[in-house]
Amino acid sequence: MNPFSSRAYDGAADLALLIDFAQMRTGARWPSATYQKVGDVVWMLYATGSDPNIQLWFDADGLAAYAWFEPPAGVDLGFDIRTDLPQDDSLADEILEWAEGRRQILASVGRESISKAYAMLLGDTLTATKLLSTALDSDGARISLLERHGFRRVDGFTVLYSRSLVGAPIAAPELPAGLRLRHATDADLEARVDVHRHAWSVWGQSKITVENYRRLRSASLYDPELDVVLKDRDGRFLSYCIGWADTANAFGHFEPVGCRPDSIGRGYARAVTIEAMRRMQARGLRTALVSTASVNERARALYPSCGFVEVDRAHYYVKEPG
Repeated sequence: MNPFSSRAYDGAADLALLIDFAQMRTGARWPSATYQKVGDVVWMLYATGSDPNIQLWFDADGLAAYAWFEPPAGVDLGFDIRTDLPQDDSLADEILEWAEGRRQILASVGRESISKAYAMLLGDTLTATKLLSTALDSDGARISLLERHGFRRVDGFTVLYSRSLVGAPIAAPELPAGLRLRHATDADLEARVDVHRHAWSVWGQSKITVENYRRLRSASLYDPELDVVLKDRDGRFLSYCIGWADTANAFGHFEPVGCRPDSIGRGYARAVTIEAMRRMQARGLRTALVSTASVNERARALYPSCGFVEVDRAHYYVKEPG
C-alpha cells in the first residue's frame, strides 16, 4: 500500500508547511547547499502574481515532499523530498510522473513561449514542450533520479555562494556624496517596483506589480528593514535587495538583488548587499547565502567582491517529451 497521499497547494496554511520544510532541508543539508530556502518560497508565491502550481505529498509524519511546476520550465523551481526519505523509491517516481502529467496538460492547451531569461541561460536547449529540472552537483541521488527518468544534463547552471557573518562587524559601504541607503517603506511602493522592473528588464519583462509587491510586504517572513534600497539625491532608487532571515538555522539569504541598467558598474548593488548583511549580522544571523545564473557575469563578480565564496552549482537537466 502506498503510504503517501497528495493534494494541491491550498493557501496560507500550506505556506507555513513549505517554510518549515525549507528550513528543515536547509539545516539538514548544511554545510552543503540546498534548493528552496525560506525566502525563495515566499518570493515566488507572492511576487510573481501567478497561481501556484504546487503539489504536496504527505505521510504519517507530515509533509513528505513537494513539486513546484512553473511553465514553461518544468519543475525548475523545485521538488524536494524530506531528509529521512530516499530519492530512489516510488515517491520520487510519483513526483516526476506528476510533473510529466502537468506538462502534457499544458501542452494540450497551448503553452507560453520560453522567457528571455531561460533563452539566455539555455539557448535552444529548451523548448516549450520539454521538462526542465535542476540538481546540485553535490546531490548524486537526485542526479541519478533525473537520469533514470530520461533527463540529460545541459550547460546552464546556477552558482550558489555562502559567506560567514561571524566575527568583526561588517563595515558600512562607502557611498558617493548624495547617495543614501535605507529600507523601503509603504510610501515607496511605486518607486520600489520601478527599480525592480528596470533592473530585471535585461532578462525579460518582470511580473512584479505594485499590487504584488504590496502583498509581499504583508507576507510571512518579510522584514521591511531587510528590503534595502539605495537612493540618489533626487529620491530615485538606483539599486535594491531583499534579505530573508531563516532564524531556525541562523541563515540570511538574498532574493532578489538588482540595479538599474544605467547605474551598473558603480558599486551600487554591492552597497545594498553589504548593508543587508550588516543588518543580518545585527540580528544574530551567522551565514549569508545567495545564488545567481551562470550567464549573469556581473553578479558572479559582485558576490565574491562582497566576501562570498562558491559552495556548489545546480546544473539544469532537460527531458524530451514522449
